Amino acid sequence: MSTSILSGLLGTKVTVDLWPLPTTGPASETWEITEKIDEKICAMHEIESNNGMRPAYVRGTFQCRSTDANDDGKKLGIMKVYKQIPYVGTDLYDYEYRKQQAVEPYEPRELIALKALKRRRCVVVPELLGYRLTKQDAMEIVPRGCLMYIVWKQVPGKPLTQEAFWQAPLAERNEIRSRFRHIYQQLVEHICGFWDADLLNGYAKWDDYLFVQFDLVSGSKSDERYFKITAIDTYHDEKGWRW
Repeated sequence: MSTSILSGLLGTKVTVDLWPLPTTGPASETWEITEKIDEKICAMHEIESNNGMRPAYVRGTFQCRSTDANDDGKKLGIMKVYKQIPYVGTDLYDYEYRKQQAVEPYEPRELIALKALKRRRCVVVPELLGYRLTKQDAMEIVPRGCLMYIVWKQVPGKPLTQEAFWQAPLAERNEIRSRFRHIYQQLVEHICGFWDADLLNGYAKWDDYLFVQFDLVSGSKSDERYFKITAIDTYHDEKGWRW
């Protein structure tokens, strides 16, 4: 299977249902994909589907702009695309075999989290604007397989990569940690998690191990297999964590 499945989408226009649905005015909005940000393949073997797991899929993130005449292309958003893909080793199987793998569209946990956050008027995450749950065309990679679109409001700034964080000076890393803690504690008053979204007790006590979980502190040498530390001003605390 190609390492890039969601290619050739620049210029594609996708219409999503607004959420929540307005009491007056249009109930949908059309967005044009303008730039690809990233793509991740979540592969799965067919036997795993028998254990109640979600289907194999590819997840892509794109910049987009509203094509609404009133916005004049100035309303910007981020679109997440979830597209079902064949199970490992079956992408070259015949049409009928791949068609049998198709599942009904569902709400990804990321969407469930964004809905819950918006209901609770949470201000520390981007605002959900709309979504669409649909199916692939009959001649797609998984015929009639699930295909989901989520659009949220674009906010200022750029995603912080692990590489950028771990090459920044200590003062800057500590500032990022401080801001992360502040925003995280506001977030858990409402809900936690986008990958595995779960409601939490809003009074959950802060634990510095959360820094380790989000790769803002290295908990052990083995953790550093997943990100490269190039900063020269790191130090280890009494737990052996590297800051």
